[in-house]
Amino acid sequence: MSSKIDICNLALNHLSMRSITSLSEGTPTSNACNTFFDPCRDDVLSEAEWSFASVQQSLVLVSDTVTGWDYVYQYPVKAARVWNVYDESTTDEKGSQEFEVKFVPSTNSKVVCSDLQYAIADITYKVEDTTIYDSKFVMALSYRLAAAMAHQLTGSAELGLQLMNVYTALVGEAKRVGNTEKIRKPKQVSSYQNSRG
Repeated sequence: MSSKIDICNLALNHLSMRSITSLSEGTPTSNACNTFFDPCRDDVLSEAEWSFASVQQSLVLVSDTVTGWDYVYQYPVKAARVWNVYDESTTDEKGSQEFEVKFVPSTNSKVVCSDLQYAIADITYKVEDTTIYDSKFVMALSYRLAAAMAHQLTGSAELGLQLMNVYTALVGEAKRVGNTEKIRKPKQVSSYQNSRG
């Protein structure tokens, strides 16, 4: 389990800087951690279907209309990313149903467009409790945070780019490993359905 301070100190370690003891100590390093932590966390969450943050959520219809789509849904408030949209009849075909995320200027809102009347979405939830983050996410977030703080704390934009390269590699590995945690059992087909094929 990692605390917010633990993750910030990992990031500072990547920058070869001294650790902090509190996010409220008012030092340049703690101020930078406060500035960049939440945006970096949300950015890393949006990059992959992290198992600890994977949520299945029914979508809520809104009155907006978008040309080419039958139904328009509110974008889930705490979603870092919407990955799949489906309904009860297409659960075994998750990922194959068409959807689109759009912005509606008249209501200043982001929406999910679908042709499904009772849509369900797989989302990555904006989890704020750092104690449930898995180790790969903690490491990726620490490098993303270090990359964001590098120029401000060290004056080196080049160091920030180097740290971003490490971060990108870590997210790629996390995606590979994450795919092993969501293997789905094959859809059962009845003998009646087979006889109609």
